[in-house]
Amino acid sequence: MQRIRMKATGTIFFISCVVMANLQNAESKKLSFDEIRKALQPVKKHCLDRVGTDPKLPDNAVKGNFVSDRKLQCYYKCMMLNTKVMKNDKIIEKALSKIAEHMLQEDSVSLVLKAMEKCHSIAMKSMDGCQLAYDYTKCIYDYNSMLLIYP
Repeated sequence: MQRIRMKATGTIFFISCVVMANLQNAESKKLSFDEIRKALQPVKKHCLDRVGTDPKLPDNAVKGNFVSDRKLQCYYKCMMLNTKVMKNDKIIEKALSKIAEHMLQEDSVSLVLKAMEKCHSIAMKSMDGCQLAYDYTKCIYDYNSMLLIYP
């Protein structure tokens, strides 16, 4: 059991390093949504494995086919936790806006901030973290599908 826990901790550390390396690169270059999705592929793999989500579910959600599946909901929670926009089953909008301002190309920042404003009431809800992550992700998608950064 201890060995599995150490392996998971090592995996999370590695993924965090990959994300941080991409964030460091973002200092000199603002990223497009596609570049962010690509950078998040290791996090996607980690979350799919950790939650046991069928890979088809997030792939279909990117195309607009969101199903109310517990594992898909927890996949989005895992993605949010690993990108530091969720903590203690609460969405941290301040962190999300800072990420947008520091990482995204200028023309994309205002789109994200408007989507966050539109979905603010969902972010403020007190509910199970998996359900909250799913509802917020779906709200962002419904506002503008291009803004869904989680692959």
